[in-house]
Amino acid sequence: MNRLTKLSIGLIFLLMISIFTISCDEEYIDTTETTLNEETSESDIIESDMIESESIIYPHDEVVEVNIDISDTNYQDLIENALDEKYYSCDITYNGYTLSNVAIRTKGNSSLRDVFNSGVDRFSYNIDLNYYENQDLFGIDKLILNNLFEDPTMMVEYFTYEALESLDVVSSRTTFVELYINGIYYGLYLSVEHVGNEFLDAYFGDSDGEMYKPEIGVGANLNYLTDYTDYNALINKNSDDMSNENIIELMERIESGENLDEIFNVESYLKYLAVSTYTVNLDSYQGGMFHNYYLYNYDGVFQWITWDINMAFNGFPGAAMPDSKAVQYLIDEPVVNSMSSYPLIETILANETYLELYHSYLQELITGYFDYATFEQRVLEVYELIDEYVANDTNSFYTYTEFQSAVLTSSSTSYSILQFVEERNLNVASQLSGDLPSTNSGLGNIVDGQKPNQPPRR
Repeated sequence: MNRLTKLSIGLIFLLMISIFTISCDEEYIDTTETTLNEETSESDIIESDMIESESIIYPHDEVVEVNIDISDTNYQDLIENALDEKYYSCDITYNGYTLSNVAIRTKGNSSLRDVFNSGVDRFSYNIDLNYYENQDLFGIDKLILNNLFEDPTMMVEYFTYEALESLDVVSSRTTFVELYINGIYYGLYLSVEHVGNEFLDAYFGDSDGEMYKPEIGVGANLNYLTDYTDYNALINKNSDDMSNENIIELMERIESGENLDEIFNVESYLKYLAVSTYTVNLDSYQGGMFHNYYLYNYDGVFQWITWDINMAFNGFPGAAMPDSKAVQYLIDEPVVNSMSSYPLIETILANETYLELYHSYLQELITGYFDYATFEQRVLEVYELIDEYVANDTNSFYTYTEFQSAVLTSSSTSYSILQFVEERNLNVASQLSGDLPSTNSGLGNIVDGQKPNQPPRR
């Protein structure tokens, strides 16, 4: 069941409450002001915006046109100083709706550096619609445009989010974008829903809880040390309170393994872990980087929300291995090297009830979303959807021939996405049945001697 069908269809009529000025010459659209009254609650407006944004901002099975109008001076400065990730003023027309005086900056970590150092200007962008003025587009105030770096298929992130949705995991919506800058086609991008207050309000009905986005540092691997440790990777983005009392309790529960599900949504996390493990998504917690996730404390229970999954399907160069090895990735020690360095995964998979549930989600993936015949059809649908945009994309990191090969053909070490799924299905099924080992005596998956970035658990 997709997100749109989960929303009350009757809420469509609430759209009549807001008057939108839509003209053929793409005048400014104000979607910010809707008056609350007895018949219209704040939650009604949020759900109404969700319905509208589903069809206009994230229609998913369409390629929407986006044009950035930015002065030559601002654009040149943005390109020359891309590593600064500084905001610049511009106008944006997104799928026919224009907003003026919005903020644009480059985004990324190592990928931003790699693109900058290569001398090309195909950056990913973070576009803040209300940075300068109080405005949004159907409840969305920040747009993320990903440049499909390190993905010759152009589909990896798109499919991985679909796989998460197939298991009913709360995650970002996506749609492909043909990006123009000052009227010049810059290539095929992926628009990914930003995880911020609007996202939290839409999916949880609340955005006031503690919000963490750990990066490399003390606490990123959720390893409990002491109550007084400076967990510098765990900064609550929604408060100046630095006590971290609740997340420290979470780490203590992970340490002990007792009653973890009282303060952590284990079921949702296991769904995510099944998808991440199946797709060998190593630019993540389980790849030793301990990042690209959010923890949101909703009503006393922490929710795991994934982010930045563009290097799934063995696309992470920091843990390089041929696809022929990646499809054999262990499911019950789904980490790079020692399990003891990954306290959350070690604790959860040591619980027989959780392990069985996790296995059921893996089974659901190989017989559902990643069933080969079903997935092959889906790949061909998306291939047809984006083919002309890739063919015309002279700014791509890959040639059109490389795109075709990555989707449809394979070599001895580099599989097409179709062969990857075919081989991964067979391997995961064999691990689930016990015909192949799913563990490695606690040593995890040995990947070119890579060591996790955090110390092991005490």
